[in-house]
Amino acid sequence: MTMRRELVAISILSLSLIASAAATQQPGSEAPDTNAITPSAVDIGRAIFHGKGTCFACHGAQLEGTQIAPTLKAHVWRDAKNGQFDEIFRVATHGVPSTLMVAFPGGISRTEALNVAAYIWSVNNRKAKP
Repeated sequence: MTMRRELVAISILSLSLIASAAATQQPGSEAPDTNAITPSAVDIGRAIFHGKGTCFACHGAQLEGTQIAPTLKAHVWRDAKNGQFDEIFRVATHGVPSTLMVAFPGGISRTEALNVAAYIWSVNNRKAKP
């Protein structure tokens, strides 16, 4: 597959996951289909987490947490309810009031936030490497 086709496929997947995540914010809707998360989306999310999103600066390079931000590995989640994919996405796009967690950290887009959420969720649920 050419690089262009791969990017188109990733874009389509990202838009699908965004639509799915948006649907979860409506009463009575189902959670997004995490089966649609591809290894490519996880790799892109990892790169954004450790790069443009600057997430690693507060949450640690291995998602272990620091003195200023909690771990993003399996734990009793305070802000992203039960570590659910849609909840991780919500935190990345809305931030957490009265904390250093801002919406769209590093100026990432909704699609980039979706990939970061896919990465974090996959580390906890699919044993993806941090």
